[in-house]
Amino acid sequence: MTKLPDNPELLKLYRNGFSDKEIAEMFGATVQAVNLRLSALGIKRAPYRTAAKEILEAAWPSSETRRTEFVHLNRARDLYVFLRRQLGDRALTKMQLTAAARFERLIRDNEAVLDLQPDAPDGPWVLVPRKPSDGAMVIRWPEGRELPDGKLREALDLPAAPES
Repeated sequence: MTKLPDNPELLKLYRNGFSDKEIAEMFGATVQAVNLRLSALGIKRAPYRTAAKEILEAAWPSSETRRTEFVHLNRARDLYVFLRRQLGDRALTKMQLTAAARFERLIRDNEAVLDLQPDAPDGPWVLVPRKPSDGAMVIRWPEGRELPDGKLREALDLPAAPES
């Protein structure tokens, strides 16, 4: 029987967006074995919500940016549901899907990205003009912060524009 990787490697796979099933298949283990180990490591089982929060925490650690003080604001909520939609969350309500679409339209129509600027007069969630370094991302990724890999990184990108 092939065993699961050590805890740091398992956590890295989980945080990079791999599902329990995908991890199990990589190591010839059962989904239950992966779930049990992740649960023992304190991973809460709301995968899309957790993943979206991990993306935001990687960009703007709440201990440094006061991000959690501003999560009730519309742009923050819309970004959060956009990320969940991009990650494949099928449990989003019709209202949440509308909010995700509104956020995507806002970014596209303004050729902008969202940035967290807690002390900005028109902030804290500010639309800033898109730069080439932003690529297809919907947020301005802070310099010096490590970008997530895999599905978490892909969730930050605008989907291909719908054909008219």
